[in-house]
Amino acid sequence: MMLKKLIVLLLSSASFYSAATIELTEQLSLSGFGSTSLTQSDNSTPLIINRKITDETCWDCDTTFGIQLDYYNDAFKASAQLVKRPQDQWSEPELEWAYLGYNIGELEIRAGRLRLPVFLASEYYYVGHAYNYARPPVELYNSILGITAYNGVNLVWNTVLFDEYQLSITPFISLSETNTIDATQTLDIELDIDKMSGINLALSGEYYRWNLSYFSADFDQTFKFTNARRGTSYFELSFPNDHIELFSLGAEYEFDALLLTAERQIANLRSTWYASAAYKIDKFVPYVQYGENRAKQTSVSTFADKSGSSLVVGMRYDLLYNVSLNFEWQSFKSFGGQRGSFVETPSPLDPEAKLYTLMLNFVF
Repeated sequence: MMLKKLIVLLLSSASFYSAATIELTEQLSLSGFGSTSLTQSDNSTPLIINRKITDETCWDCDTTFGIQLDYYNDAFKASAQLVKRPQDQWSEPELEWAYLGYNIGELEIRAGRLRLPVFLASEYYYVGHAYNYARPPVELYNSILGITAYNGVNLVWNTVLFDEYQLSITPFISLSETNTIDATQTLDIELDIDKMSGINLALSGEYYRWNLSYFSADFDQTFKFTNARRGTSYFELSFPNDHIELFSLGAEYEFDALLLTAERQIANLRSTWYASAAYKIDKFVPYVQYGENRAKQTSVSTFADKSGSSLVVGMRYDLLYNVSLNFEWQSFKSFGGQRGSFVETPSPLDPEAKLYTLMLNFVF
């Protein structure tokens, strides 16, 4: 009955989101996107960092809404994107990007708050309508604690090779900044990033995309515990002078109605990968996806082995060209007493979870 009520609600709201991008003037445009879901796990331990899905029915664990404003004036560009992410309150959205850009031929220089260009879907991470599954593969896209943006400068070089291939090369550098992750009810993780730099290469043709990235960062991390220990209301654990170095390679190929995607990330802290297949049948897109986490010994943990995996089976249905539904089942497993894709370490007697999701995505 609850499922039928949600479908009626989603269908009745679909017409509201059928508008196209709003052209405010010849140089100024407004666009947006959003996702909302009904989801529930069969394990009481929260799943997926920044979403914290449990065995209680959740109507807002995935709720996302973003507004983007773009201004163009010859070679000059300004863009800002304000997003209510799944972990945010409606009253406290995040400025995901806000930058100024200037084109010089095939080069574009950008400065401000920018999207971290690491994975295939990094540029549209919060735009659920842009990919087939309900959520980006958690093994990969949560491997850097869900950090998606940075304050700094990048240089984008776009060129066409042999009149057939589009090549984009983006070196970037970040200023010092602090990120706080609300990990659990009793734990906040504070990351003080001293410096971060990297480069992204993206090659695309008519039926495929390749993405190659490298970045490194120096950071201090502090674990802040509140009411986590009886008789102690607050304490901290500090791990200064830490370092991450990450390589990522991804590819996406279209074979008529079949879409194959795979990404692999190797870092000094952990390694992850996933592979997926989707097949378009008119407005329906059935898909399957499998991914794994492998932990490495760090300043925080001595464990070095397979720590988690997940299997996804789902169906996407395109209600309109800019509105879609996802029906999805996902199985999670953790290994070696590790978290895997759980937010907290699950009980050794119950290290698995099944996750059920009905999600609505839209763009305008």
